[in-house]
Amino acid sequence: MSTKIKNNASEYHYFFVKPNRLGSVHDAAKKLMKVRQVREVVITEGEYGFVVKATTAMGKSEADSVSKEISGITGGRPAKAACYCEYRKR
Repeated sequence: MSTKIKNNASEYHYFFVKPNRLGSVHDAAKKLMKVRQVREVVITEGEYGFVVKATTAMGKSEADSVSKEISGITGGRPAKAACYCEYRKR
Protein backbone atom coordinates (compact mmCIF):
# COMPACT_ATOMS: atom_id res chain seq x y z
CA MET A 1 0.00 0.00 0.00
CA SER A 2 1.37 3.35 -1.02
CA THR A 3 1.75 6.11 1.53
CA LYS A 4 2.14 8.87 -1.05
CA ILE A 5 -0.28 11.72 -0.55
CA LYS A 6 -1.70 13.74 -3.39
CA ASN A 7 -2.96 17.31 -2.91
CA ASN A 8 -5.70 18.36 -5.34
CA ALA A 9 -7.82 21.42 -5.77
CA SER A 10 -11.29 20.14 -5.03
CA GLU A 11 -14.19 20.31 -7.42
CA TYR A 12 -16.98 19.43 -4.99
CA HIS A 13 -19.39 20.66 -2.34
CA TYR A 14 -20.61 18.34 0.40
CA PHE A 15 -24.18 18.54 1.66
CA PHE A 16 -24.88 17.01 5.09
CA VAL A 17 -28.55 16.06 5.29
CA LYS A 18 -30.81 15.32 8.27
CA PRO A 19 -33.81 13.69 6.55
CA ASN A 20 -37.29 14.30 7.96
CA ARG A 21 -39.25 11.88 5.82
CA LEU A 22 -39.85 8.27 6.67
CA GLY A 23 -39.38 5.74 3.91
CA SER A 24 -36.64 3.86 2.17
CA VAL A 25 -33.25 5.51 2.46
CA HIS A 26 -32.18 3.56 -0.61
CA ASP A 27 -35.05 5.02 -2.66
CA ALA A 28 -34.11 8.51 -1.44
CA ALA A 29 -30.44 7.89 -2.34
CA LYS A 30 -31.45 6.81 -5.86
CA LYS A 31 -33.55 9.98 -6.24
CA LEU A 32 -30.64 12.09 -4.99
CA MET A 33 -28.36 10.47 -7.59
CA LYS A 34 -30.74 11.70 -10.33
CA VAL A 35 -29.96 15.34 -9.46
CA ARG A 36 -27.67 16.46 -12.30
CA GLN A 37 -24.88 17.94 -10.12
CA VAL A 38 -24.78 15.05 -7.61
CA ARG A 39 -21.79 12.71 -7.98
CA GLU A 40 -22.04 10.51 -4.84
CA VAL A 41 -24.52 9.79 -2.06
CA VAL A 42 -23.47 8.13 1.19
CA ILE A 43 -26.08 6.79 3.61
CA THR A 44 -24.82 7.40 7.13
CA GLU A 45 -25.81 6.75 10.70
CA GLY A 46 -25.67 9.40 13.39
CA GLU A 47 -26.42 13.11 13.19
CA TYR A 48 -26.84 13.06 9.40
CA GLY A 49 -28.63 10.48 7.28
CA PHE A 50 -26.90 11.34 4.01
CA VAL A 51 -23.73 12.98 2.79
CA VAL A 52 -24.16 14.19 -0.78
CA LYS A 53 -21.17 15.09 -2.94
CA ALA A 54 -21.98 17.56 -5.74
CA THR A 55 -19.88 19.30 -8.34
CA THR A 56 -18.77 22.88 -7.61
CA ALA A 57 -19.08 23.90 -11.24
CA MET A 58 -22.05 26.00 -10.17
CA GLY A 59 -22.70 29.47 -8.85
CA LYS A 60 -24.40 30.34 -5.58
CA SER A 61 -27.88 30.30 -7.11
CA GLU A 62 -27.29 26.85 -8.61
CA ALA A 63 -25.92 25.57 -5.28
CA ASP A 64 -29.07 26.93 -3.60
CA SER A 65 -31.15 25.13 -6.24
CA VAL A 66 -29.34 21.84 -5.54
CA SER A 67 -29.92 22.37 -1.82
CA LYS A 68 -33.66 22.84 -2.50
CA GLU A 69 -33.77 19.68 -4.63
CA ILE A 70 -32.09 17.73 -1.81
CA SER A 71 -34.62 19.16 0.66
CA GLY A 72 -37.51 18.18 -1.58
CA ILE A 73 -36.29 14.60 -1.77
CA THR A 74 -35.35 14.10 1.87
CA GLY A 75 -37.61 16.56 3.69
CA GLY A 76 -34.55 17.83 5.56
CA ARG A 77 -32.49 20.98 5.25
CA PRO A 78 -28.93 20.22 4.14
CA ALA A 79 -25.87 21.99 5.53
CA LYS A 80 -23.30 22.73 2.81
CA ALA A 81 -19.53 22.53 3.17
CA ALA A 82 -17.58 23.99 0.27
CA CYS A 83 -14.45 21.96 -0.30
CA TYR A 84 -11.40 23.84 -1.59
CA CYS A 85 -8.66 21.24 -1.35
CA GLU A 86 -8.49 17.53 -0.72
CA TYR A 87 -5.69 15.17 0.26
CA ARG A 88 -5.76 11.57 -0.89
CA LYS A 89 -3.55 8.57 -0.45
CA ARG A 90 -2.48 7.12 -3.75
